[in-house]
Amino acid sequence: MNTSSIPHVIRLSARDRYLILTGLSWIGANSRLNRTESQRPYIRPDILWTQGVDKGVYDQVLLDRVLALHATVVSLKAGGRLRVATSMEFSACALAVRVAVTRHRHGHQLLDIALIDGVSARLLRRLESARKRAKRAEVRRLGAGGYAEAAQAWRNFVTWLRIHLLDCRCKQKRRTPPVRYRRVLVTQFTEWARAELIDRKHKVPAEHELRRLVRLCLRYVRRGRSRFSFWDLTHDKITASAHFANFVILHYEKLKNGGTTNKVRNKLDIPTSRVCG
Repeated sequence: MNTSSIPHVIRLSARDRYLILTGLSWIGANSRLNRTESQRPYIRPDILWTQGVDKGVYDQVLLDRVLALHATVVSLKAGGRLRVATSMEFSACALAVRVAVTRHRHGHQLLDIALIDGVSARLLRRLESARKRAKRAEVRRLGAGGYAEAAQAWRNFVTWLRIHLLDCRCKQKRRTPPVRYRRVLVTQFTEWARAELIDRKHKVPAEHELRRLVRLCLRYVRRGRSRFSFWDLTHDKITASAHFANFVILHYEKLKNGGTTNKVRNKLDIPTSRVCG
């Protein structure tokens, strides 16, 4: 028998539905916000160059399934039988419960549930039992190797989900001091600027002077004195390399001429689509 056509079922109370729906709604809201505000969604600039950190794997199919699960839980109204097709969806429900409880503990979204720790723990045990039943059915259908591959894809996706959409800002502030993050960015931008200057066969300033000019250029960006945004520079190496190299060259042209040189400024204002060489 093809077990893929047989839904896996768990009965949810109104309180269970509330917990799961709260977490799934937060995932869905973050997903929509990230797509709306970012030209290249689901990329966090602060971990763009971080080494030795498992950033997970983005999977649009799995994200669509999580969003579809949200719609299914919404349709339950005040609770009832939740029917899902895979064990992954039970895991997604458990993830949603943990997200909701964490946000409640941190004071970000208080839930009207008495004794929430005990309630959530019981629900998580039931979801885990349902997941194991669904897993056994999938192993029979897909084989151990097929299930292991699907399970690994889900774990990679959950890692990505936690880092890119669900990482709590209050934890980020403790883990990544702003000063260290800014130093990493300045170092990266300095390396890009040096490579671009060398490629243009332009004299490269001393290391401390080049870093000073990169920091000055970033101050101009933060104050809106550049046609590029901070997002542009952190997500487009070609744009950033050209912009910082242009800034350095213009700086020395100003020193040579003793003032502002609009002609040079216009000459160096190269569009982002052009690769400088």
